[in-house]
Amino acid sequence: MSRKSTTNSKSRTLTDAQGREISVKVLNKDILDREKAVSKAMERALKLHEHIIKEKHSIIKIVEDYLNDVARKNNVEWKGNALLLTFDEKYKIEIRYREKIQFGIELQLAKQKIDECIKAWSENSNDNLKAIINEAFQVDKRGQLARYRIFALRRYKIKDPIWKEAMELIDKAITVTSTKQYISFSVRDEAGNYNKVVLNFSSL
Repeated sequence: MSRKSTTNSKSRTLTDAQGREISVKVLNKDILDREKAVSKAMERALKLHEHIIKEKHSIIKIVEDYLNDVARKNNVEWKGNALLLTFDEKYKIEIRYREKIQFGIELQLAKQKIDECIKAWSENSNDNLKAIINEAFQVDKRGQLARYRIFALRRYKIKDPIWKEAMELIDKAITVTSTKQYISFSVRDEAGNYNKVVLNFSSL
C-alpha cells in the first residue's frame, strides 16, 4: 500500500496532508525521525495484516474442506455451524455463521393486525402478552428492532385468524441481507479450561 506523504530520495521532500511538497531542509529533525519510525512500523503492520488475511483464508479452507468431505461421505451437503475437537480434546475449533436480517414493510402491516387482535381481545386478553407484544416492536437507541423479540411472537399458538395473518406477514418481512462467518480457536489448559487463541479474525 503506497502513501502520499513519502520521502523523495532525489529532491528530498516530504508531502504534507494538504499535498504540498516540503523540503526536508526546513523541517525539524523530530518530524523526520517520526516520519521514518511511523512509516517503517506501518509498512510492517500492513504486511502482517495482509499475511493474516491470507492465513485466515487458508485455515478456513482446511476446516471447510474437512467438513465438506465428511458431508459428501454421508451423501449430504454441509451447512451451518460446527464444533471440532482433537482426539485428546486439547484443541477446539468452532465455526459458525450469523445472518444479518432486515425487516420489510410487511412488519408494520403485521403490527397493525396484532393491534387489531389486542383491541378485539381487550376484555379477555392477558396483560402480560400485551406487554410482550409492545416490547417486541420497540426500537433501541440506534433505531433497530430486536429481532429475537419479533421472532418470539411466532412461538405463541394463538388460533385467531388475524394473528395468524400477522405471523405470516412477519415471515414475509424477513430478508437476509448478508451472512458473516466466525471461526475461533481454543486450547485447553491443565485445569481443563479452554482459552481462546486471540486472532480477531471476525474483523478481517
